Amino acid sequence: MNRMEALIERRAETRQKTASVRAERILEDARKHGVEMRIIGSLAKRSFHLHSDVDLLVSGPVDPARRLFIERLVADHMRGTDIPYDLIFEADMTADRVQELLDGCV
Repeated sequence: MNRMEALIERRAETRQKTASVRAERILEDARKHGVEMRIIGSLAKRSFHLHSDVDLLVSGPVDPARRLFIERLVADHMRGTDIPYDLIFEADMTADRVQELLDGCV
């Protein structure tokens, strides 16, 4: 492994650790507020890379005020990380699409 590859690997590891810590804090804070949420995608599958984003799936129905609260909660936790995220609401999708997202999650 050359120096550039080593640098890229270290950055990816640091980014993955940051993403994991922030995502876990989001889940904890969400639970405190009665929001059921889970990590999906590359972070859940342990295939998070240098250019990956954090994917979060919110379960159950949410009214507009609750949706705004959840969006702010996630944005507050991810602020300053330079890691993009996708906030996905189960209520916006078909049951089949939700299952596709959940397949392969750890």
